[in-house]
Amino acid sequence: MNPDELLEQLKANANPRKQKNLDLIYAVCREQHERGSRDFSVATISKIAQERGGPVKSTIHNKTGDDFKGLIKAWADHAGGVTRKVRKVSENPVYAVLDKIADPAVRAVMGAVLAENKKLRGEVNLLKANTEVVIDQRQMNVNTSKEQIQILPAFTGLTDSEKEALQHAVSETFLQDEGWTQDDYGRVLNAKGRAIYKIGYLTAIGKILGIVETTKPVAQLGGAEGVQTVVPK
Repeated sequence: MNPDELLEQLKANANPRKQKNLDLIYAVCREQHERGSRDFSVATISKIAQERGGPVKSTIHNKTGDDFKGLIKAWADHAGGVTRKVRKVSENPVYAVLDKIADPAVRAVMGAVLAENKKLRGEVNLLKANTEVVIDQRQMNVNTSKEQIQILPAFTGLTDSEKEALQHAVSETFLQDEGWTQDDYGRVLNAKGRAIYKIGYLTAIGKILGIVETTKPVAQLGGAEGVQTVVPK
């Protein structure tokens, strides 16, 4: 239908405020046609109209904005324009797929997914650009004989206070003061026989402190000076 005829038809059933907005949308579309633009997308028309006090983009997109969309489409058909914003050729061609999705909700979701993908790819590329890998290709004589392999004990790096704290945690004095006992599996039990610490608690600390051999059954051993460390028999 001709834009002029459609405008009169739509205004006949509209209140004064809507009539004013219809006239404004009509004027914006006419100006687009006069300047030779083929862009009759809601985004473009609503942006210009909003600057002049007209309806915003969300209003036109709502169901109540069907009359506005109809008038814009009539002008697009009349001027040989398009109702969707044409993307620049220089942009990612993947976005051209979005224009073929008729459902606006699905189009919005896919657009968000593509935007997030673009963001993540940018972050990955940024990390790559700031990562420097140095490969030493010099020939070295590597002797892997057992005599040159040094195995550090588990407690390497612990301070004296940290060692004393672990020793105190498994000491017989501490267990007795708390009313706790141990069993043959390295657990610590309260007065009701409920496990406070799981199987292997006492033996694990004993191994860390180097007072229990990892390949032999543990036995009751002495801890730090003045503290008797208790481990399962």
